Amino acid sequence: MSKAKILDWFTVNSEALSVDKILFVLCVSLLLGAVIFITYRLAYTGVNYNSRFNAGNVVIVLITSVIMLMISSNMAISLGMVGALSIVRFRTAIKDPSDTIYIFWAIVEGLCVGAEIYKLAIISTVFIAIVLLALSYYASVQKKYLVIIRGTKELNLEQVRSVMEPYYPKMGVRATNYIGERCEIICEVSAHQEIKEEAVAALRDCAHVKGVNWLLEMGERIG
Repeated sequence: MSKAKILDWFTVNSEALSVDKILFVLCVSLLLGAVIFITYRLAYTGVNYNSRFNAGNVVIVLITSVIMLMISSNMAISLGMVGALSIVRFRTAIKDPSDTIYIFWAIVEGLCVGAEIYKLAIISTVFIAIVLLALSYYASVQKKYLVIIRGTKELNLEQVRSVMEPYYPKMGVRATNYIGERCEIICEVSAHQEIKEEAVAALRDCAHVKGVNWLLEMGERIG
């Protein structure tokens, strides 16, 4: 294939995509990806923040917008992309279920920008970011704790309730286990602040109690 034919082919298949248009779409995608990046960083409440995953969300927005540009510029390419993407399989396990929200969010915003629906892309990005930040703030304020109380077989649930209710009226019991001479009671309490030292001391001083563990409950994992 001669140089002239190559240039002619490049021009014909890209006539609807100017350099300015491509750069503008990529810049808008990068801007929205940065919003997703910052939102994930601020809203993340786990113990193992993954910066590579967060940066990957930005790249997802860019890649998706490029795919949309390809599909919108040429019908033959759009049919080919459908076939190519249908054979792709992703087998990477997502440890935190909430991460799927950001992946889907990045894909949707990339589709909007690639389709040149800028108003929808910008408004939806800002709105979703505000919602996620508000939900993360609520989750950080309304904390849930698991209280594991171990003692002798004489320890009973009513005894634990009488000690805990003055500090945590909405205490719930998850499990009560009796194994030989030992007893284990697992309770769940909600609070707007950190653990009350008075409650810990009251439980430790309770008769028949041998040990008390407080764990912060964080969705799928405990940390």
